[in-house]
Amino acid sequence: MREKYLGFTIGIILVAVTIAISLALPKANALQYLTVLLMGIATVYLGFTFSNTGRKQDIIIEMANITMYIVLVLLSIGITPYFLVAGYFWHGVWDIIHHKKVNLVQTKVPEWYIYGCILYDWVIGIFILVWMI
Repeated sequence: MREKYLGFTIGIILVAVTIAISLALPKANALQYLTVLLMGIATVYLGFTFSNTGRKQDIIIEMANITMYIVLVLLSIGITPYFLVAGYFWHGVWDIIHHKKVNLVQTKVPEWYIYGCILYDWVIGIFILVWMI
């Protein structure tokens, strides 16, 4: 239970910082900032994979997922920022896939990280969606 609260606390703090920075920037620059953040977030699970399983199958799964984020980011830059929203929402789903109770991917991730990241991803996705309207 403590891990859940730790994750939520960290997630809330990071959401507040991310939104504050986004609102301080011109909208075009803020969208670039949020795009770079998504790509950084997308690579974290690859780091967890190398640090704990290192299994070729897990690395391939994580790399395929990162490739999907690259496509979403390129679509968000070239077509519409709604693809950026999709990227943040998908990352929340990817967090759930890594949760030990779901266990669809073998990469071990600290429980607090998963809870914080789900909160962060979905709140930032909602922020971008509302902010763009």
